[in-house]
Amino acid sequence: MARARLARVGRGIGWRGVVAGSAVAVAAAVGGATAADAAPVGAGAPIGLAAAAGNAAASSAATACHKAVGPFSVNGTRVLGAGEKPFVSYGITVPGLQGPDWTGSVTLDRVKIAATATAWCANTVRLQLSEDDLLGPDGTGFNRAYMTAIEAEVSLAERYQLVVVLNDETNLAAPAEESVQLGPTPGTETFWRDLANVYGNDPQVIFDLFNEPRMYSVGMSLAREWRLWRDGGSFKGASYPFGMAQLAGYVRNTLGAHNLFWIEGPRYSSTFAGMMQQHAVLNVSGVVYAVHHPAGQADTASWNADFGYLIIRGVAPVVDGEWTNYEPPPTAYPVAPRSCWPNAPTSVPEFLQYLAGYGIGLNAYTLQPGFLIKSYSNLAAPTTINAKTWSCRSNSEPVPGQGAGAEILAWFQQQNG
Repeated sequence: MARARLARVGRGIGWRGVVAGSAVAVAAAVGGATAADAAPVGAGAPIGLAAAAGNAAASSAATACHKAVGPFSVNGTRVLGAGEKPFVSYGITVPGLQGPDWTGSVTLDRVKIAATATAWCANTVRLQLSEDDLLGPDGTGFNRAYMTAIEAEVSLAERYQLVVVLNDETNLAAPAEESVQLGPTPGTETFWRDLANVYGNDPQVIFDLFNEPRMYSVGMSLAREWRLWRDGGSFKGASYPFGMAQLAGYVRNTLGAHNLFWIEGPRYSSTFAGMMQQHAVLNVSGVVYAVHHPAGQADTASWNADFGYLIIRGVAPVVDGEWTNYEPPPTAYPVAPRSCWPNAPTSVPEFLQYLAGYGIGLNAYTLQPGFLIKSYSNLAAPTTINAKTWSCRSNSEPVPGQGAGAEILAWFQQQNG
């Protein structure tokens, strides 16, 4: 999807100028990291970045927010944690390790993890990881430095008592690989073999097996869409020897991973409509279906059709694994991205209420200016929506930079209470 590709490329560029700062200040901000761990990269960070994180990220503040404890299991349409306590995930995606320039994002990632646990009072952080960065474009190598970076971020998140979702991302694969990493490949199995060796028995870690499967084209029949997703096949000149069913079975049964699984659907996981009709529900234990930025209209009927029916019909638990609402950056021509609902002042509160009513979790995207926060000078200051000036047309925005951060933060606090 162009939305995902273009937006994330832009985010990667935007971080380069803001990830520097005082190593000592950032080390303090992330609650006990050494100065070497938090060594700055690049230059020119806003002075307030480390200070804001320091104010928000004291270890005592993390314990003030209720956290979830694994191991996690599925019982009907609910996820249960330790002591059979119901677990609803509410958190934020931290995507700095997903791109080829991941080394320039490590410091900012650590600050975001701290803010997620404290200022946003979340119980989950979702880390987007890259197959290519770990294995190389051919899927057969192993980058020890990259694995060390993963381990450092997971360790930090677990010190803040967060549940950690590890997501396999191929949207930002090298150009030669991007067109043939639209679904799981043998490299995906290798990726999870390496991750399961480290985290397959970690009760605080969830495996999000493949980010936004996209073996889909407009006009494709529902039967072919779900068959490609479930079983693999030939698509756009590339061969996918298996789909999500075999991938999930491999990680669960062959690798013996005990983790909860988040499973994303076809079409960038924008909908699970038709999954039951096409007999594509996975026969693997511990599965939660993770929708992203629902495809339909912003109303109850569409949410029921896209993913809510899985709860209503008692099929499986659901989480919204990636969602936000924000105005597009101003341009001279009209752009209205899917992550901007024209009726957001009313539909965003309704959506959050809908999720809460069905016990569906939410992972928001992301602590970047214009999305969930106003600026990097204070990661605790969320974006807001003004009903009088909200606009999804990038060429006609009375007050640019609005977003649903405040509504999401209030929802997190409600869940945490």
